[in-house]
Amino acid sequence: FIASGIISLLTSKKIKDSLKIKALNRLWHLGITMGILGFVYLFFAWQGVALLASRIWLIIWLITALIWLGFIGKYLLLEAPKLRKEIENKRKFEKYIP
Repeated sequence: FIASGIISLLTSKKIKDSLKIKALNRLWHLGITMGILGFVYLFFAWQGVALLASRIWLIIWLITALIWLGFIGKYLLLEAPKLRKEIENKRKFEKYIP
């Protein structure tokens, strides 16, 4: 997760489209947050803390990551095209305004 977060951060620096940058920033936050939480779980499992190293936390972590990824996918597939269309309509309208 951390590697995917860093890759999305580095690729967002090269892109000039603001909507794609916003999606990549969301992926960066997902990767860094879930990566750090994964390392915290790994630490507790390594230390043998029974309550904090139980497998239920892995399931909760995975479900949270999938839900978060679903929101990012929703943004990319549903919201970004609508925003892109609104921006294009606004540019067409402002083209004729002096």
